[in-house]
Amino acid sequence: MDTLNQIELQDTRHICGAATGFCTKIEYYKTLVNDQNAIDILTKICKTCSSLKEDLTQNL
Repeated sequence: MDTLNQIELQDTRHICGAATGFCTKIEYYKTLVNDQNAIDILTKICKTCSSLKEDLTQNL
């Protein structure tokens, strides 16, 4: 990636904020279900969101 303009940087910050919000909601949803398969899927989604956020913040 060569350079990002201000709008692209702002979009990236929004993505990072959304990833944090997703994980917060997912952690809550995990408390509502009893199915271990669903819990595992929600955990994987949250880890993916966290990984995305880390990759974006470390590589920009």
